[in-house]
Amino acid sequence: MKTKFLLFSAIIFLLLGWNSKDGVLFFFFAVHLFTLSIGVILLKFEKNLQPRARIEPLPPSDPAES
Repeated sequence: MKTKFLLFSAIIFLLLGWNSKDGVLFFFFAVHLFTLSIGVILLKFEKNLQPRARIEPLPPSDPAES
């Protein structure tokens, strides 16, 4: 949901910058939001690649071995 919102708002700012007379600020926000959306996509991709770590309990210790 965050990714869609970032991409749609980047497109909206790009269109606003394209259609306005002085759209430098709109272009700045479009590029900024687009790079944030790329970061979110890469973060989700990296999170899916990480293996799930299983926690295994330690074996019971024998007092006779010490």
